[in-house]
Amino acid sequence: MNQAQSINTPAVKTHMTAIAACMDELAIQMIESADVLRTSAMTGVTGNSIAMTVSGMKDRAHKIQGMTAEFRLSGDMAAFDAACQLAGWHPDPKALETLHGAH
Repeated sequence: MNQAQSINTPAVKTHMTAIAACMDELAIQMIESADVLRTSAMTGVTGNSIAMTVSGMKDRAHKIQGMTAEFRLSGDMAAFDAACQLAGWHPDPKALETLHGAH
């Protein structure tokens, strides 16, 4: 019978660090994208909802930051899944494998 690795083993900590770094990057990219949109020429078009879109993006980014903090404490992969969903990212197994290998 295989036993699950303890959350305190070096391999698990490395994996968790890589996932948390990815979650941090999701939030950073969302904030940067919101800022680009906010300062784009599209904001001058009458009747658009750019301000509301930007606000929603920043709200989601802040939620992702909170989920990242929660993940660092608990290691609960549900926080990672929720962060990906908020960011609109649906990683395939190969992307997750690459993420793990990069860190």
